[in-house]
Amino acid sequence: MLSPLRTTETRESGFTLIEVLIATMVFGIISVLVAYSLTLSMTLTRSSRANEVAANLAAQQIDTARSAKDVFSVKSGTTTQTIDGTDYTITKTVGWVTSTGAVADCGTSQGILQNKTLNVSISWSGIRPGTNPVQASTLLAPAGPINDPASGTILVHVTNASGAGVANVPITAKPDPSITPNTAATITPGPPSTDVDGCSYALKVTPGAYTVTIGKAGDGSISNSQVQVPTVKASVVAGQSAVIEMQYDKAATPKLTLAAAGTLIPTNLPLTYVPQSDPYTTIPTITGVTATTPLFPFGSGYSVFAGAFMASGASQPTCLSVDPQQWTQQNASGHVGVRAAAIPTPSGASIPSTSIAMPVVTVAVSGKWLVAKSAVAASTVGDPGCATATTTNVMTLTYPQSSGNAATIALPYGTWMIYALSNSGDSLTSSALVDVSKITRPAGSPAVTSSTVFTLDPRLP
Repeated sequence: MLSPLRTTETRESGFTLIEVLIATMVFGIISVLVAYSLTLSMTLTRSSRANEVAANLAAQQIDTARSAKDVFSVKSGTTTQTIDGTDYTITKTVGWVTSTGAVADCGTSQGILQNKTLNVSISWSGIRPGTNPVQASTLLAPAGPINDPASGTILVHVTNASGAGVANVPITAKPDPSITPNTAATITPGPPSTDVDGCSYALKVTPGAYTVTIGKAGDGSISNSQVQVPTVKASVVAGQSAVIEMQYDKAATPKLTLAAAGTLIPTNLPLTYVPQSDPYTTIPTITGVTATTPLFPFGSGYSVFAGAFMASGASQPTCLSVDPQQWTQQNASGHVGVRAAAIPTPSGASIPSTSIAMPVVTVAVSGKWLVAKSAVAASTVGDPGCATATTTNVMTLTYPQSSGNAATIALPYGTWMIYALSNSGDSLTSSALVDVSKITRPAGSPAVTSSTVFTLDPRLP
């Protein structure tokens, strides 16, 4: 039988510590779930509201474009608008549909302009991962015909090295004076400067031959064909578009060191620039110890070497010897020619001085005018070859008058003969040839096969 005191104590006992901890844990879990549900609900509500605002902004952009009196005024661009603390990024992309059905930035395909496309994309700050921007698109029809069946159109599309449109580039189009007879007529008003898409249009142009000029002198830009203020011929045909695609960007200006001070440089030395995956570009008449040349800013940069790989205006190589990469035959040490690392050419930048490899020889003559002329190498030497025609100046290099007991001169790679002249205008006769015994060549140069002919080899270890 239990005592009355013990029964009273049992009835008044509370929760144990373990029971309190379990209850607290359950309450915490329920609180976290409730808080997560509330947060998720708020996030979804905010995202839904932002999506709705973005849809309204997209519709507004479409309505504004449709109400434009001139479809040419509808252009690509990106703007930002803040609503209730949220930043909305509005991106518009336009293009033209031509009579051929093709769509491009400026309608750059054969045919006449018909309709303009507009795509609107809107994203916002704090957009949830995996949520796509709001998209809207429309097709804009001009209020009246853009082209006349009896006339044509000149379309100019200017892009930079990365392919983006370049704005505010002046464009002029005039009848080509070199064509006779020519039915072309003065275009009034002339084509406008390029818009934000890099586009310029000349509409209802009288059929005929025109010259179109892109850019202006002193604007610091250059085309991908290394021409400042390029001019392109355009033939305008009734009912068609004359399309001009041009890459035009701020020139890069690498500074090249050609030889050490005291070394004579040819007064007519060309340099060859090789944009990666692009044709060779020979820039002629580089003089002095250093040279700076404006170049189109290809993203891959340029390999540069002394000498003309191809003559000005030529479509085929005229001198493989100057390019180290063309020396593919292994020498006695098992080496082949390798170009130096490419020089970077960022748009509009002045690049720090870079040294260009040029072999140097010392000629034991005094007070002479030296002339170096490319020669034919023996087949055992491994020289890939250079044109030796006397009718061009491609690889006939002239030097200033020497002084002292010897002249130190820089030459491109290849096989050479050296003439020492008493007067700068003297003829290149065999009696003026310098014997190789008077020419100090780089160590490891190929053995000479003639008393007056020597080779400068890029395959040296």
